[in-house]
Amino acid sequence: MLWFRFALRYMFSPKSHSVINIIASVSVIAVMVPTAAMIVLLAMFDGLSSTIDDLYSSVDGDIEIIAARGQTFPEESISLDELRRIDGVEAVAPYLEQSVMASSAGRRTTIKLRGIDSQYRSVVPIEERVVNGSYGSLDNGDIILGGVAAAELGAYGLGGNIELYALNRKQISTVLPTGGISRTRCNLGGVVATNNDIDATLALYDLSLTQQLLNYSDKLSAVAIKCREGADIESLCEDISNVVGAEFEVRTRDEKNASMNAILRMERFAIVLISSFIALVAAFSIVGAVVMLIADKQRDMRTLRALGGDNSLVRRIFVGEGMLLTSVGCFLGILLGVGFALCQQHFGWIKIPGSMILESYPVELNIQSVVVVALLVIALGWIVTRSAVGVALRKNHKLN
Repeated sequence: MLWFRFALRYMFSPKSHSVINIIASVSVIAVMVPTAAMIVLLAMFDGLSSTIDDLYSSVDGDIEIIAARGQTFPEESISLDELRRIDGVEAVAPYLEQSVMASSAGRRTTIKLRGIDSQYRSVVPIEERVVNGSYGSLDNGDIILGGVAAAELGAYGLGGNIELYALNRKQISTVLPTGGISRTRCNLGGVVATNNDIDATLALYDLSLTQQLLNYSDKLSAVAIKCREGADIESLCEDISNVVGAEFEVRTRDEKNASMNAILRMERFAIVLISSFIALVAAFSIVGAVVMLIADKQRDMRTLRALGGDNSLVRRIFVGEGMLLTSVGCFLGILLGVGFALCQQHFGWIKIPGSMILESYPVELNIQSVVVVALLVIALGWIVTRSAVGVALRKNHKLN
């Protein structure tokens, strides 16, 4: 490890030109800043991904059973008790969902009316997202709307009258179109806050009343299932498929929201890619310090060669010098990035104005992300430094 001793000595020893010390310090800072930025960005992205997953888990079950063909199926075609007896299943809740027209105070909007029963809260923690009113108002025949849908209808106060219009499949008439419309009235019993996309159409209503409005007597759209903690979802899906048969499709929440998950994966890849280019630019700042050091240590190199040192030793010394600068900058960047992420996670310094769901930007520090950033910065630093030192030493050898 003779080369390491030389590199460590060169790093802390005074240089003949003070500008080299300045360039070395700037190089360390240039590596530190993007390293910290990458850690903070990935921590915020992981926090956002977890938040989105929590939001979707508040409206969708872990596993969902739907008809392989068509939008609905008869209630008796699936035995809920048999599903509950499957090992790994904690709770089961059927529901009926259909798009309907809602009207209030002369304003209209399209909502996805989801008729649910008393077991639904055991499968989906939607009750935790009720920011106004009461989830229990469903038992009184009231409706719970997403915050955006309620705002579009102008239904800001609880108890407001909501009219629901749906296609009456039993009385479709081309002569009198209004005869083919089924309608009912209900009161606003609560408002749910998840995210804008979900809240724009979300509407919860009693299952039997929904079946009556839609003229879907004894029909369901899906069965939502909550898994026990630690259960293997893939094997559980196979067990459920064996019970319900080929007439039904069993899918996980991730499969239902596959497009959203694909977008998140692409965004994460884009963040890592852009951060890699920033880290690459930062690694080039090390080159200036190392090249200046090579020019400053010409006498030392001649002495080493006179004592029997070969070019490989000289190369390792200056590559080691560059890696020491990179490592110090990376270490300081990790301390800065992790410290900021932990402070944001616990104290929520950066707020989200006007949000009903989150008070501050979500952050989730993942040790794997920190390791990936550290390895990426070190690897880029090694590649750039090794290439630059090789070129600089060859030029110096020709000049000498």
